Amino acid sequence: MPEDRSGSILQEIEKRNVEPIPRWHFYIRHFAFWTLATISVLTGSLAMATAIYVFLDNDFTEDQRVIHQYLTEQPVIADIIKSIPYIWIAALALFILVAYYGFRHTKRGYRYPTVKVIAGSLLVSLFISLGLNITDVGGIIHHYLIENVHAYNKLIYSNEHRWSQSEKGRLGGRIISYDKQNGLVILRNFRKCTWRVDIRKAEIQAGTIVEPGKYVKITGLKTGNRQFEAHEIQSWEKKYHKRPVSRQKTFPVDQQPEKPAP
Repeated sequence: MPEDRSGSILQEIEKRNVEPIPRWHFYIRHFAFWTLATISVLTGSLAMATAIYVFLDNDFTEDQRVIHQYLTEQPVIADIIKSIPYIWIAALALFILVAYYGFRHTKRGYRYPTVKVIAGSLLVSLFISLGLNITDVGGIIHHYLIENVHAYNKLIYSNEHRWSQSEKGRLGGRIISYDKQNGLVILRNFRKCTWRVDIRKAEIQAGTIVEPGKYVKITGLKTGNRQFEAHEIQSWEKKYHKRPVSRQKTFPVDQQPEKPAP
């Protein structure tokens, strides 16, 4: 009876022209799903790093004194909810789901519960994103998209929006040039408009460097078409974004003893 069954199976195989799948096919499939899971976790880490940067870059996390006027215009809770980077959270969720799909299709991925796989992917993405933000990767991605991708500005409510309201006395952007003698700064805001800023009477906060290439926040008064009078200038970067600056060591000069007068 077993011989008859095995014979019928062989006949069925020959009838359907079934060919055995080579072992290398399974190796490639296994490698492909692991690669998919790994790339998805890494990409999710970039999304999380950018989301963390965008949220912490908001002024309600630190600059309470400077942003007090803004917060009086609307409730703090509403401002916080509006500032959550939903687009990056959605991107993170998508990459985590793709990582879950890739991992579950690996050789032993089916053994692990869904909750553990997703939680593990989130934790790995979190740790990697924290490491990326040490080198300001999230900020680099965010600033690049703000300045080069117009649609990105409509998908996210970031600190750049707060400092693009010149009619309310807030102007932010990158310094293009600085005429120190006349106290004039040419600034390009986040809407790619060029402003002439008079900083002769401005109070420059400690640690703020006014030079081309630096991002700054300026409070003051709009005086004309793309003209602004600065009252206060502060660096765009917060304390937790700044990198330590290496200062050149100075050594005292040996003084020669004075020779007695003849």
